[in-house]
Amino acid sequence: MKILVTGANGFIGSNLTRQLLSEGHEVKAMVLPGTSLKNLDGLTCEIVYSDITKVETLQGKLNDVELVYHLAALPSAAWTRTIFKVNFQGTKNLLEEAIRCNVKRFVFMSSLVVHGFRNFKNADEATPLMKPGILTRPYTASKIKCEELLQANKSKIEVVIIRPGFQIFGPNDLLTSKEILSRIEKRQLLAYLGSGNNRLGFVYVDNLVFGLVCAGMESKAAGQTYIIADHDPEFIESKNLFPLFAEKLGFQAKPIAIPKALVLPIALMVDVLHFTFLRKKMPIFSTYIVQTATHDLHFSSQKARSEIGFYSKTKLPEGLERTISWYKNLKS
Repeated sequence: MKILVTGANGFIGSNLTRQLLSEGHEVKAMVLPGTSLKNLDGLTCEIVYSDITKVETLQGKLNDVELVYHLAALPSAAWTRTIFKVNFQGTKNLLEEAIRCNVKRFVFMSSLVVHGFRNFKNADEATPLMKPGILTRPYTASKIKCEELLQANKSKIEVVIIRPGFQIFGPNDLLTSKEILSRIEKRQLLAYLGSGNNRLGFVYVDNLVFGLVCAGMESKAAGQTYIIADHDPEFIESKNLFPLFAEKLGFQAKPIAIPKALVLPIALMVDVLHFTFLRKKMPIFSTYIVQTATHDLHFSSQKARSEIGFYSKTKLPEGLERTISWYKNLKS
């Protein structure tokens, strides 16, 4: 099958591209001009350069493509309009080109932030989307609008919406995984907010990739939305996140508890500052961080397991070991 992957040189995209190639598919790896191709080293995919916000750069790139995996996005907590432009307008441009080129299926990587932040325990795809307002972060608003756009075009192209577990980890993750392991190794301050008993859903990148492949290939997936999250175990309590990584790295980690009431006012002040004066800057601390660190964010992947054959192929201990092996190689 001829498949196009956007954001193919990123964390998830590079792992997906590698898996699709191993299964014998022909992959077009769409990347933004000027970005690194290091994650695609050694892969026999066709590199195509496009900026999804510029329609003219997409022309001809989807010819003969049967399946699109749209992963390219700006996952930022900043308030800049660029995030909405890339995430929503870029998706709209790509979707319209896919429809024009008679692409059969369009698999879109959404996010569980579309549900907002409440305490979710074993929630599922039927959980209502939040209604974005003026104070909704552009990233969240863009994902909601993208889902609405895709639902409105289901009669023109097969669409599948994927919402991955909140914590995605694994090889090539230069953000969360690398940051956690680096802080542990350097013996920097480790902390959790509140009681630390809140449930955090997660997914190892290879399991997410397997879920994406299932969503792209299984006929039943057309027109559906799936949560792809690990289920063995189904969640991690946030106070145990650092210790789990530390144990596999060969360190001991004893994170301290920081009261939510202490940091929430600071986060609010930072948000007001960035919303008012520093919209283009990524805040180093925000209410988004407080919300994700103190709420139960446990969503079930039962629908994907029962309908499209998804399951956690790689268990948590093995996923941690593979991530640490990648991290050690990264430093050498």
